Amino acid sequence: MTVSEKVAYLKGLAEGMNLSEENNADKMTLKILDVLSDIALDMEDMDDALAELSAQVDEIDEDLSMVEEIVYDD
Repeated sequence: MTVSEKVAYLKGLAEGMNLSEENNADKMTLKILDVLSDIALDMEDMDDALAELSAQVDEIDEDLSMVEEIVYDD
C-alpha cells in the first residue's frame, strides 16, 4: 500500500467519522490529513524524479564503459 493510498484511507475514515471544521480538534485532524496528502504527493513526485535520474545514471555508466573499452583496449 502506497503512502497516498494510506492517506486516502485515513481521509475516508475521517469522512466516515463526520469530522467538523467547527470543532477545533476535528479541524486540526483534517488539516493534518491535508498536509499528509501534500507530503504523499511530493513523495510520489520525488520517486518519479529519482527513477528518471537513476535511468540517466545507468545510461551514463554504460556510455562510460564503452569509452573505457575504446581507450584502454588500445
